[in-house]
Amino acid sequence: KLKESERTATHSGKRDDRLVFTEQHAGHEYKGIAALAIAGRVLRNYNGALATECVQTAEALWKQERDTGRAFRDKVVAGVELLLTTRKPEYRDFLVQSRTQIVAGIGGTGWAIGRALPLIEDAGFKEEIKAAVTTHFAGVEKQQRENPFGVPYRPRIWGAGWDIQRFGVEQYFLHASFPDVVSTEYMLNALNFVLGCHPGENTASFASGVGSRSMTIAYGFNRADRSYIPGGVVSGTALIRPDFPEMKDFPYLWQQTEYVLGGGATNFMFLVLAADQVLNQ
Repeated sequence: KLKESERTATHSGKRDDRLVFTEQHAGHEYKGIAALAIAGRVLRNYNGALATECVQTAEALWKQERDTGRAFRDKVVAGVELLLTTRKPEYRDFLVQSRTQIVAGIGGTGWAIGRALPLIEDAGFKEEIKAAVTTHFAGVEKQQRENPFGVPYRPRIWGAGWDIQRFGVEQYFLHASFPDVVSTEYMLNALNFVLGCHPGENTASFASGVGSRSMTIAYGFNRADRSYIPGGVVSGTALIRPDFPEMKDFPYLWQQTEYVLGGGATNFMFLVLAADQVLNQ
């Protein structure tokens, strides 16, 4: 152990909470690029200087070489957001040139690429994307017949609520881009599932404090008090040995009752707003 006044090339004896440990992760980097591109668009009429900085940073990061590997979906999302923000042809060209991969992975890219189609003047590309979305949605409809919930639900060790919410968000964007192909049914089913409106014994709302019965014992900062955070959204019902889907009122089952903002609370709020829009437009 180093004394406070000692240091090496990699370690210091002084504790410093400003230290940040990072990683090389293409998927996370493309998510950051997409977020910066979105921020540049949203802030444009509010804080022009900050908006410009966000876009410049996103474009600079986009140009860096990285191994996309399994991050192709995230790269497509980043490319779409940069195109929507900058309208530059280089991002449109990337999307068109990646048509084979985009079509092959339409289940993960369709919700994003659909938003960019109005800016892509390539009839063949648009036809390929729509045909792929049509095939994908037929598969979604078939998958829903596996259970009585109307959502893609296959219980596992970790609760499936967040994945179902993400599915609902993607269904909304698919419907917005391809309203004659994708209905709003499964988006609304996803929200209903999270709110506990479905068959079965475990009908608690995953959103704490929302609904007539909700998760009010959760893995938040006040878990030791067996309490909850209003509006926190847990991942929900998971497999408990001997492999039955159960929902326990116990604060330390991390895989069931953990709160997160990204994907948990954010997707829930988005789905609520999306449902309000499609039902009241």
